[in-house]
Amino acid sequence: MTITTTEHPQSFSITDNHSRGTVYFYSRVRYAPTLEVRHTAADDSPITRLPFTHAGSGRVRDEICWRADPLLPPTGTWQFRIDIGHHTYAVPENRGSFDFYSTNLRQLWVQYGQLFDYEPAPALSLSRVVKIPNFTGALARRALYIYLPRGYDQHPHKKYPVMYMHDGQNCFESFAHDSYSGSWRADHTADALIAHGHMRECLIVGVSNGGHERIPEYLPPYATYQPLHRGHANGEQGNSGGHGHPKFSLIPGHANRTADYYQHDVAPFVAQYYRAEQGREHTATCGSSMGGLFSLYMAWEHTDFAQHHAALSTSFWITRNPQGQLTAVERLRQRPPRDIRLWLDSGSRDAPTWATTANTIPLPLATHCLKMGTCKGIISITI
Repeated sequence: MTITTTEHPQSFSITDNHSRGTVYFYSRVRYAPTLEVRHTAADDSPITRLPFTHAGSGRVRDEICWRADPLLPPTGTWQFRIDIGHHTYAVPENRGSFDFYSTNLRQLWVQYGQLFDYEPAPALSLSRVVKIPNFTGALARRALYIYLPRGYDQHPHKKYPVMYMHDGQNCFESFAHDSYSGSWRADHTADALIAHGHMRECLIVGVSNGGHERIPEYLPPYATYQPLHRGHANGEQGNSGGHGHPKFSLIPGHANRTADYYQHDVAPFVAQYYRAEQGREHTATCGSSMGGLFSLYMAWEHTDFAQHHAALSTSFWITRNPQGQLTAVERLRQRPPRDIRLWLDSGSRDAPTWATTANTIPLPLATHCLKMGTCKGIISITI
């Protein structure tokens, strides 16, 4: 591909695999602004300037809708900013005075430093997290936390895809005081990604775990867990059988019950009271550690619930069987194929044996599943 840059609009040459995008810009500026398109993300990348044209009146007094139709690659990220006169820029929210927007969108609206893939209302409610403190269902009573994106109140006919996050009390900075291990800031992260056009507006439902029942709730039924004897865990002398080992008791996993709880209690509640898009193609799950294991279980064993799943720092180790195999991994190698998309990632700052296990699984597993056609798509990252 060859691009020749100039400061004059439309005088650059570009191959036929490019197509027109559309940028709408609402503003009270009286003179036509200019769209500056950067060809790559590099700071010294050439820039093409394209004047906006008047596309009609805005939605409020003195507002104008400006439109530009740049030539863009058919896919991938592109960068732009808007010169509203004399190199003064309408830049992304919470960014510097000369920064560029970076987005995958090909048709978009720009308003108050944020990007939209639809025509937004002129004034928008901020995102917020609603807490349902005592949600009742088949499992023990617990809190649900529901993230509503920007403009939820102003677009009553708009429906949203849903992501269910496990360990819900950890998910949102808005309720960090409910967390037992710190907030994951899912609300702040979603706000930033949505504002810059990197993520669709969605509902995020944080489903709290069951406290001391967390491990069995997220553990698949094909695995068992051996916790320390309660007396030993409290500092009392356990029955070690003369070998210096505490007494163990087997606890079977019942992630199957938790999956049913999501499907038959939580999801219907969300659908009844919030504008959730229906269908597995509009539904995702996300979890970390034991929550990651539960997302993998949901992906493989309950495929009718959600198509998209993220498993972070997954606790594969807990499913090791007497033969030394990780049962969760072995089940993912099985056919028939599943129409699912997986995100797998892991870090290395964990207990040495756990980190080694986690880091040696995602990439080989992803490669195997894609080669065998058992998964539609996998992204695997080790950090």
